[in-house]
Amino acid sequence: MRKNESYQEIYKHNVALILSLINLNYKMLKPKLILIFVTFILSGYTALAQEKSLFVKGTVDISVTKGTIACDFVLSDFPEIKDYVIRINSGMNIHYFKDIKRSNAALDYDVDTKDSIQSDEVKSYYVHENRGNPARYLPEELEVKYLGMYPVIKDSLSGWMGGDWRGNVAFNGYSVRAEGYQSDWYPVIYDMKTRKRYPEVRYNVKITCSDCKVLFVNGSKPVKAGQATFVSDIPHELSIYCGSFNTAEQNGVWLLNSDMTKTDEQRFFNMANSYEAYYGKQMAIPFKGSLTFVQTDPVADPKQWAFAFFSAPTTFNVGSGEWGMKSLFNSSNSAKNKKSMAHELAHYYFGTLVQPGSEFGMVIEEGLAEYMALRLTRSLEGEDAFETLLKERISTLENFRNYKPFAEVNTEADYCNREYYLYYYAPTLFTAIEKEIGEKAMWQWLRTMAQSENKHADYNFMVDAFKNTVTDPSLQEKIIGKYFRSASALQSAEDELGIH
Repeated sequence: MRKNESYQEIYKHNVALILSLINLNYKMLKPKLILIFVTFILSGYTALAQEKSLFVKGTVDISVTKGTIACDFVLSDFPEIKDYVIRINSGMNIHYFKDIKRSNAALDYDVDTKDSIQSDEVKSYYVHENRGNPARYLPEELEVKYLGMYPVIKDSLSGWMGGDWRGNVAFNGYSVRAEGYQSDWYPVIYDMKTRKRYPEVRYNVKITCSDCKVLFVNGSKPVKAGQATFVSDIPHELSIYCGSFNTAEQNGVWLLNSDMTKTDEQRFFNMANSYEAYYGKQMAIPFKGSLTFVQTDPVADPKQWAFAFFSAPTTFNVGSGEWGMKSLFNSSNSAKNKKSMAHELAHYYFGTLVQPGSEFGMVIEEGLAEYMALRLTRSLEGEDAFETLLKERISTLENFRNYKPFAEVNTEADYCNREYYLYYYAPTLFTAIEKEIGEKAMWQWLRTMAQSENKHADYNFMVDAFKNTVTDPSLQEKIIGKYFRSASALQSAEDELGIH
């Protein structure tokens, strides 16, 4: 091995040499054997050349009764980026950043206030190699140590927060909930030039929580203990749920903090398996990892706040009473709540495999997840449940005005009302498109997008995938003109579906 020569470079040299030998001895070898041999060595090179995901190793100390999280992480295997920031939840107080391979001294760092999509939830940091050098520096291994303290809200006597949301680091007295898509409780790398986030990480993390009975890290199995080390070589969003609650498992599917009876738990497992199988068959892409479902109480007034989100392969349901998971089987909201669960599972395809790269990318992520949930409802829960949900969407849009068609969405203001556009308008249009091109072609269109695993999905990406699926030029122009470009797309969808 020559000095400064990478394994990838050596591999290239060896491949070139082998191919030369094959060329010289072509007449002595069978073509089929040559093909197999070349495929093998080239696939090996591809595996070597693939970009590694960020690796996070360290310790986390939690107290669910005090609302504290103390983290000491070492980050390595950084992506090749220069114009970076490290996003960390704004409730975390930085102790230091260190280049542990060079010195034990703390690095100088700054907060980047120009991070284009920075929210109040996070601060964006970057470090300097030495004082007086303003250039961004990313060492081979970066240690970051910090401590956060958050309000613990058990009930109304504690004083509800004004709201609860996915990116909240939420302590409700018996558990803590935190994820990586919005809250960034762990360091998340962001490339400012390409606008690419790196929330999925490989990890080796030791969690200690003296007032917890169960520890859970997304991508691993829950552990009934107050201390455990979680390891994953497969990249995952590093979401956590730790505290004192019950667990149930069947065939690799986990249910945490269930408020169900044992009979309903069994019904739930059956339903989860059927939903997973349905999507896997239609998309020809099975879920990776064991599905986990978390039920937890919000830290805002539960009569006003309930929501769910997907952190592949885990679904979090934040709600209680009629919005808890037990409502899947014994409330008037049963059909709606089952659809919500199907929506979150659909985010494995649109939200995990395919991620937005523009404002319109949110139409792909949320609109197609909602369409898939409606399609699943129709196939597995029945036509009546589907019709009820579809009519509810169309009736809600009765006074929806001043929004832009798909082709003209550039900013959030173009939605007029983000919730109505993404969860009502978009899936209604996709349902009408299905009726025009057929269910088979519709699933093929979705598969084409999901199989690309595009992390910068936008309007052109969706249109190109549609054209690759629907190859009839006249039908292409009809659908694109009628539903993508027209200001009358909703009226066209209502006419096609026969619902007004």
